[in-house]
Amino acid sequence: MNDLYAANTPAAFWRPVQSISPVLWDGAARAAAGVLPPGLAESASNGAAAGILGRALDESLFGEERYRLSGLKSIYYAVARPLLPTWVRPLLRKVYHPADDVQSALGWPVEDRLVRFQFALLARVMDELGQDALNIVGLWPGGNRFACVLTHDVEARPGHDFVRQVMALEEKYGFRSSFNFVPEGYRVDGDLLDEMRARGFEVGVHGLKHDGRLFASRQLFEERAQKINGYARQWGAVGYRSPMTHRNPEWMQSLEIDYDLSFFDTDPYEPMAGGSMSIWPYFIGRFVELPYTLMQDHRYLEVLEQRSPDLWLEKVDFIEDHYGMVLLNSHPDYLLKPGGMAVYEALLAALAQRRDCWRALPREAADWWRRRAATDAAQLATPAGRAALPEAVVWTIENRGNRLVANVPGAR
Repeated sequence: MNDLYAANTPAAFWRPVQSISPVLWDGAARAAAGVLPPGLAESASNGAAAGILGRALDESLFGEERYRLSGLKSIYYAVARPLLPTWVRPLLRKVYHPADDVQSALGWPVEDRLVRFQFALLARVMDELGQDALNIVGLWPGGNRFACVLTHDVEARPGHDFVRQVMALEEKYGFRSSFNFVPEGYRVDGDLLDEMRARGFEVGVHGLKHDGRLFASRQLFEERAQKINGYARQWGAVGYRSPMTHRNPEWMQSLEIDYDLSFFDTDPYEPMAGGSMSIWPYFIGRFVELPYTLMQDHRYLEVLEQRSPDLWLEKVDFIEDHYGMVLLNSHPDYLLKPGGMAVYEALLAALAQRRDCWRALPREAADWWRRRAATDAAQLATPAGRAALPEAVVWTIENRGNRLVANVPGAR
């Protein structure tokens, strides 16, 4: 499975303008690996940099069975869940995973060790080069220091019928987002999809049925994947998220998508708990992965009963400080409940005040990440190279007292 993550090398992530040897990257990665969780750090002693990153991104900390539901959960999705009224399911989540902390190999809601690894690795490279600064292709286009991507999963018909209200609220603060619909879960209004696209929003696919059985067997997955691909073509969709974030990166290579949204940096409360630890996009085989990095709204609003965006914004501060990607997965089905839209509006209002933030649709973020990876960084110094990636800005990463800081031209 690690081959699916082979494109995620430190050199591909940092994109330095000057040439740096693979041997130097590998040595720096091994030297920096001590900041990673023990299960990863211990296996890095003789590893290459790409392999160390791959083991982090593929959630190997969570064991061989990490992409398989337990027997009890499988029975729940196959037998019990279809019989439950939709209003009961959030209550069960609240009882099954209360607000108390759960045991996890990762921190939550902030897991900083892969972030620290990436920065420690680059600092080691700069030390070996004898440089206090290094020019890279900026992580984000223009003068933007971090990215903000808003996504929604529309689980049922009430959420579907609330989409226009959510769009209007986002437009008020200058945002656009994606909405992922369940093709065979309820009737999807084609006029709504047309209106969304006309207003600058994005349409995505959210499984085939919202029944938790998509990954019950390889055969069933492949049968449903063909139908999912058909709906994606019909809707002009290039993005996807699996219901309940059930996932299997190897099987998902059958999906004809440009990007996926089914993974996350850290979340011990999902049916398949885990986390890639990444606050940036990365590659999984054929597609770009855009992991969600903010706590999902059902836990935030219904389990933790938050009535302000402050806890979300604490994580935003961390992501902004490390030039990452703020990505929220929220649900019109939950936002329509009392208090939901008020908290979401407060979050949008706060994000709108953030400077140097790239407000991107997920398809734009994925396209940027793919084109950035495909561009010869050294060629950005030439007119032809700049034409290939015109929105690229060369950042200067400076080592200021053992802390790496990006000098971003154009940032305010």
